[in-house]
Amino acid sequence: MVRGSEAPERWDLEVDWVCAGSSSGGLLAAIVARDLGLSAAVLEKAKGFGGGTAYSAGAIWIPNNELMKELGLADSKEEALTFLRRISQGRHDEAMANAYIDRGPEMVRYLHDHTPLRMVVDHFPGYYGDLPGGKPDGRRLSPDAEPMMAFLQEAQERHPLLEKVRHDPVPYYLGRRDPWAEGRGLIGMLLACCLDRGVEVFESAPAQQLVVEDGRVTGLRAQRDGRDFFVRGRRGVLLATGGFEWNAEMNKRYINSPDMHGCTAPSNEGDGHVMGMEIGAATALMDHSIFQSTIRVTGEECDGQPFYRLISFGYPGNILVNGRGERCCDESVYPALGWASMAHDRTDASAPNLPLWWICDQGFRERFGVGALSHKQESADWLFRADRLDELAEMIGIPPDRFVANVDRFNANAREGRDPDFQRGERLLGRYWAEAECPDHEPNPALGPVEKPPFYAVQLHQGTMGNLGGLVTNPDAQVIDVRGEVIPGLYATSNAAALLSHGFGYESGTAVGRSMIFGYQAARHAARA
Repeated sequence: MVRGSEAPERWDLEVDWVCAGSSSGGLLAAIVARDLGLSAAVLEKAKGFGGGTAYSAGAIWIPNNELMKELGLADSKEEALTFLRRISQGRHDEAMANAYIDRGPEMVRYLHDHTPLRMVVDHFPGYYGDLPGGKPDGRRLSPDAEPMMAFLQEAQERHPLLEKVRHDPVPYYLGRRDPWAEGRGLIGMLLACCLDRGVEVFESAPAQQLVVEDGRVTGLRAQRDGRDFFVRGRRGVLLATGGFEWNAEMNKRYINSPDMHGCTAPSNEGDGHVMGMEIGAATALMDHSIFQSTIRVTGEECDGQPFYRLISFGYPGNILVNGRGERCCDESVYPALGWASMAHDRTDASAPNLPLWWICDQGFRERFGVGALSHKQESADWLFRADRLDELAEMIGIPPDRFVANVDRFNANAREGRDPDFQRGERLLGRYWAEAECPDHEPNPALGPVEKPPFYAVQLHQGTMGNLGGLVTNPDAQVIDVRGEVIPGLYATSNAAALLSHGFGYESGTAVGRSMIFGYQAARHAARA
């Protein structure tokens, strides 16, 4: 049975196209709608715009793009499809994969032709660049920083609302960044383009329920200033509300991970998922997430919620060990860190790698610091320190003999530049950061012994950069119901939509890329409707 809010006697706002959420896809969809002659509005739940994208590098994964070809980097649709089929674990949708690959380069051309935003190849190898159909370079694009920052510094004078684009939650989240760099700059550019086009943009206006009339979504009920705020979307409603990683009940229901927390904006509570499911929308891949190991620095918060930092990985002088004192993954590939904490032993119903500990020596700390602490600062209550490895093991409650034996084995192999246990530093991604930061470290830049006292340990927690399951959509971003039929008037993108182009796979830049591709396509489809 389709349920939704009843249509009001009078709409508070009537536009052709309404976007719930200021994700990259929601903002781009509003831009495209305006360019096609539609009136548009964006409703953001939080006081800050951009969600998790504003915290990110702002990268998008676009196979077969023109920018890589200009650099002489070859690619093809066939190779990209081979790659998606390889990483999807059989859970992708072929039509969605084709749409992603076809519409991606088209969307980038649209940005370059209709906005000041410029994307450039950022020369990142990706998670699986060495798999069949993969590419070691060219498929990931990032905003061109210099023109973007200059444009936004000037745009702030015209549009004070730009100051509401989310800032990094803590100073060292991704290192010190220009205020308009990377993800925040991407969101800022898109928001400025919306405002320049006369798109009506509202903050602190959470969408709460869809309005359905005669089987068609015609608008939504939001909250504004403590009361209902009804917005009509004559051509359609786009749900671009992000994932559900801050919804503890939904995490418990769908994600097989203990005590998972989000590294995104706390406003990502699955509002779009709930609104869609309430009127019969199908869901998929609800167990899929960008798992990431993090540390908890006492007292750090984001929007009043505990904030979890990323931890350094891929450099020589550190390892991960589990509660048994044993290594359990390739520490140079960060997706492996998240998956290590997901391991389950069905014979005794245990999580054998928990608790998971990040270990480094003084040499590492002097070069890279540890989380929020530089090498000059005193230790904190979340950081354990000891002069000997066996003392460190006793402090954190893992078997000293086994731990020391594991470190000794690792050190002996690291000096020879090899890792027979987990092949650390052998994959493209595993060498990427180490080669950039430690180009003089031989024979393997990702490997170095943990041997210089004192030694440090930090407990890792299971985090996510975004849950990837969501509403089922077709190549035009229309939402599909549980019987496989289109729900007229309803569209979805961002992590509110299931990542069916990739199935159970993921590549760096896919979440933002998918959001923008299908936001772009949704607006074009609605304009034709």
